[in-house]
Amino acid sequence: MRKPAEVKAPEQKQELKLDKKDREIINVLTINSRTPLSQIAKLLNTSTEVINYRYNNLRKNQVITDVFAIVDPKVLGVHRYVVYLQFHALSQEKMRTIINDFLKNKYINWVIETGGKWELILMFETIYEEKYDEILESIISPIKEFLNDQMVANVKSFVHKSPRYIRDLKRKNFYKGKIRFPYDKELDSKKKEQYRIDEKDIMLLKNLHEDSRLSLTELGSRFKLSRDAVDYRIKKMIKAGLIKGFILRLNYHLLDYQYTTIMLKLRTISQQRKQEFLNYIYDDERFYALMEQIGTWDLSLMMFFTNAKDLRDFLILIKEKFSDVIHSHESVIHFDQYYFTYLCDGVVEELIERSHK
Repeated sequence: MRKPAEVKAPEQKQELKLDKKDREIINVLTINSRTPLSQIAKLLNTSTEVINYRYNNLRKNQVITDVFAIVDPKVLGVHRYVVYLQFHALSQEKMRTIINDFLKNKYINWVIETGGKWELILMFETIYEEKYDEILESIISPIKEFLNDQMVANVKSFVHKSPRYIRDLKRKNFYKGKIRFPYDKELDSKKKEQYRIDEKDIMLLKNLHEDSRLSLTELGSRFKLSRDAVDYRIKKMIKAGLIKGFILRLNYHLLDYQYTTIMLKLRTISQQRKQEFLNYIYDDERFYALMEQIGTWDLSLMMFFTNAKDLRDFLILIKEKFSDVIHSHESVIHFDQYYFTYLCDGVVEELIERSHK
């Protein structure tokens, strides 16, 4: 069975052609992946059946790999740690075995194969800080004989933006008065409200995270809730800052983009200057996600480039523009992603246990 967020290079590269309708589907669902396809059909002056057929084809051909809710585990008190691994010479078969073993660990929430100094990056999470040593040991101990080097960092925050790496995607303002994005009012609100979640909220959150297009009716039938009750709970979780948005994930291999993490060590600067730098990065159409961490590196920028020159030009630009901000950097190219979730099974179990208490 396919794991959520699995993005793999096809064995045989097929030619990919996205026409205006395909791009519009991707464009709108990039902004809010819960948007009804009927609204896209109306926008394009075609039938809902046509848009539905095209959307299903984009999913079937793995152009769109996932539609998911962005969740902020920090609000739930989840602690996350990222682990960078470098091995001695390993066969592909042995690497597959190691990866498959990682995928069985219920506390691991991200596994991706990379190139450069580090060959695998993974992340694990728990709501209990005292479990750190135990979980890390369960990861490292079985692979000790193959390890050449390792690095662990504490993840302070993880900002996940809409994937704009198809160039010239339209911004949200373009659709004003044309598309009604679900939960727009709640998502745009700056005011946060307290909300105590229960077991049904946790499972609702996990289901929405794994498939953000599940209807209120479908979600209600899964958890014995009315459609209105599901709607109410989603609004409450958005207002509490638990749900940050609804986006999609595209297969960067098929789109000929290079998924790259740029790890940065920052100089001692004011918070205002740091925010100026972050705002500049967020506005770049190549930007996908940012991880702030405690360790060797302060920030990890996850971005999509067309080629090595695109990456080099970006590095030259930010080093010139923010020479007072950036102390040093290192780049890691991502290959296949095997798994990513905001809520791994181990954390879901912990959250449910805590809600009962």
